[in-house]
Amino acid sequence: MTLGISVENPSVFGILREMSPRFSEMNKVRVNDGENEPYEGFVIDSQFRNGRWIYKLSISDDLTKSETYDNWVPEEWLEETK
Repeated sequence: MTLGISVENPSVFGILREMSPRFSEMNKVRVNDGENEPYEGFVIDSQFRNGRWIYKLSISDDLTKSETYDNWVPEEWLEETK
């Protein structure tokens, strides 16, 4: 019995792509929620919840200090930085 699922099948490939996070741990990202000034941070974790990816970011207010805070944000607010 075959299930007819293959990587070449575009509908299956789309599902697989949705199931993988867009950003990996330690990716540097810019956060823009459309309401606040954009800021940057590093991805430290990700979870698939309620049909979308959310990311836990480590963010520093002052880059000269080692103090950081963590924040969960949805994928649609993020863009990769260089």
